[in-house]
Amino acid sequence: MKLAYIAGFAWEPKGTVRARTFPLATEMAARGHEVTVFIVPYDNPKYSGLESIRDGVRIVNLQVPQKVSAAYAAIPGKLATTVAEYGPTLVHVFKPKGFAGVAASKLLRGHRFPVVLDCDDWEGWGGWNDVKAYPWVVKEFIEHQEHSLIRKAHAVTCASRLLADRAVTLRRSAQHIVYLPNGVSSQQITLSDQLLRVPMSERKRALGFGPGMVIFYAGHFDPADNVEWFCRAVASLGARQKFTVVLAGDGPELPNAKTFLSAAANINLRCLGRLSQEEYLSALAASDIAAFPYPDTPVYRAKCSARIIDYMLYGKPVVTTAVGQNNDYITNGQNGLLTPPEDATAFESAFMRLLTDRNLRDFLGQNAREHILQKFRWSGHLGDECENLYLNALREFHHKHCQFDEPLALSS
Repeated sequence: MKLAYIAGFAWEPKGTVRARTFPLATEMAARGHEVTVFIVPYDNPKYSGLESIRDGVRIVNLQVPQKVSAAYAAIPGKLATTVAEYGPTLVHVFKPKGFAGVAASKLLRGHRFPVVLDCDDWEGWGGWNDVKAYPWVVKEFIEHQEHSLIRKAHAVTCASRLLADRAVTLRRSAQHIVYLPNGVSSQQITLSDQLLRVPMSERKRALGFGPGMVIFYAGHFDPADNVEWFCRAVASLGARQKFTVVLAGDGPELPNAKTFLSAAANINLRCLGRLSQEEYLSALAASDIAAFPYPDTPVYRAKCSARIIDYMLYGKPVVTTAVGQNNDYITNGQNGLLTPPEDATAFESAFMRLLTDRNLRDFLGQNAREHILQKFRWSGHLGDECENLYLNALREFHHKHCQFDEPLALSS
């Protein structure tokens, strides 16, 4: 197959392209399909107009204005035209909102090839619309895009079980809907092998972490996160034991987190700011415990965190809350620690268990890595599920829209 993947924002700073779109693209390329990822880098114009080939996948960044302007209105049409001219067998659109969503609607109206929609977040009302400070008219448009595309797409991939159930409700059918959680690619596994071969003492020394325990937290520091809740838990632990807390990322809640933890006893605070993917993974590899508590909200029940997968792939004992997809990745006490949502006491107790029990840390970390490698490889059943969905959508599309003199060729 000749596959076109559409991403509505840049490789970074957001994580969807890097953590979901591209790993799946590399897996399809490894299976012999031709894959091009079309990106609209409006949020990082330094990529504007750049093209490259990476791990067998062609990456095309559309030309975008350096600043917000009236020219933005033409981007969806340009994106749809560029993809159509590529002549794909099938198009997979990642996220139903923004430029990608408008382009998907245009492509669906053309009836030239099947369009598959990927949902990795609850975007409209009840989800991110309730959190983000978009103008009301923008939120209404996002709601319309999400509902319309879920219903009209020829197939839907969903990163969480909640999103899959929601798609079934909106489409009034479970046909051509696949639960497709995030996984790890062969390239990600190889990189983790390389970083983990370096002795832990050298990893810590290279980043100036020191020899003591290191707790790692990475995030967008958004008001929707439980950043304050995390900070209060580790501050309480700091009164009993000395350790380092590493905060990676940026966002509106970061100054408050820095102020709070700077005043806590026995905590050596390291704020690394926004990191490249390589820097982020190096810092993770040099840490002992990873934490990422989820609030119990629809946004997080629908989320499939690539960070949790990174933590587990790198063999880190994870403490988080039993919300949404966390329950699919982690079995409490076997490959991580899950605590009831909004239960600060249980979360703090789980933290203390990890801080004081090295055998438990080693046991959970080793099992976490093995679990990801066994169950969540793109090259395994995740890739199989997606490829089969493509083939089924393609068969049905051609049965409905095309006439043939010869059987349809579904191979690459």
